Amino acid sequence: MGPVVIYSKENLPVEIRIREGEHKLGEKILFMRPDESLKDLPAYAGRGAQFVLLGIPESIGPMANYGKCCTDPAWKAFLEFFLNMHSNRFLRGDHILCLGHVDTRLFNEAASGLSPIDPQYIPKLRSLCSELDKRVFPVIEAIVTEELVPIVIGGGNNNSYPILKGVSRGLKVPQGIQAVNCDPHADFRPLEGRHSGNGFSYAYKDGYLKRYFVLGLHENCNSEAVLAELERNRDIGYSSFDRLEGLSDHLEKALEFLRGSSLPVGIEVDMDSMIDMPSSARTPSGFSVEEVRCFIRTVSSKCETAYLHVPEGAPVPGTMDMIKVGKTLAYLVLDFIKHNRTTPPRRILRDPVV
Repeated sequence: MGPVVIYSKENLPVEIRIREGEHKLGEKILFMRPDESLKDLPAYAGRGAQFVLLGIPESIGPMANYGKCCTDPAWKAFLEFFLNMHSNRFLRGDHILCLGHVDTRLFNEAASGLSPIDPQYIPKLRSLCSELDKRVFPVIEAIVTEELVPIVIGGGNNNSYPILKGVSRGLKVPQGIQAVNCDPHADFRPLEGRHSGNGFSYAYKDGYLKRYFVLGLHENCNSEAVLAELERNRDIGYSSFDRLEGLSDHLEKALEFLRGSSLPVGIEVDMDSMIDMPSSARTPSGFSVEEVRCFIRTVSSKCETAYLHVPEGAPVPGTMDMIKVGKTLAYLVLDFIKHNRTTPPRRILRDPVV
């Protein structure tokens, strides 16, 4: 078994609902054959694929950050609705490859076997999270090396670190890329062992993240130490949800920051950023789904985007949460693809050496 559970049309975890006279995205997008692997990605790039859908069904990162579990069902919730969207004049879907999901089964089993009363519970989870990093980043690197754009769904924000690592290596950008994160939390916590709250601080320390902007930060959801680091570090910018009046003000500040470099941009959307969204840190105050959609459309159309990552959705299987999270994820991904610059980040973009 490789690092990815490869999807073919015969082994999808959801049903594509066929109707006469209609075409669904699940009928039009590309799937690999059961006997293929990451080594076969060049063939799909040659067939016109530009975007690659990848799931990471895990909850280890949020649990290692003293949070709750259950961010693993978001990927399946997304697939249920995305694959059953219509293929039409606005998006045919034949330039999208649905790769599959990172094989997290053994990691999840190990995490579920840990006891919260064990004094080593959190350190053990953080060790598992670090091991998961090693499984994720080569998959991302393989995708990006073939000039494909990864769209990563599910799991915690801990996966920002291996995604940034894989993208930077795949694009051969040794100083790291840029990222803009729509999130109440900066996720720039101390380097205390890997978890969902320090993916960006680890990526910055290891040279995979050069410049970082937090859009819609909630001031009292971040420690004084994190806020001090955001203020001190010239490579980091943020907009405060508690002070700016509308989304346009946040976008203006974010774009001004991102245009300070020619480096490619990774788009991150923590589902905690949306009002009453079933997520790992559900909030009554935040952006609306429509505002987050506008954020994705704007950044993906104005910047050279390297990837989209939407983590932290935590729907409860068998409830309406699955519909809310699944549909929201489907809309966010559609916006990213439809409004993205037509050419993936094929050029190696580097800032001038100062």
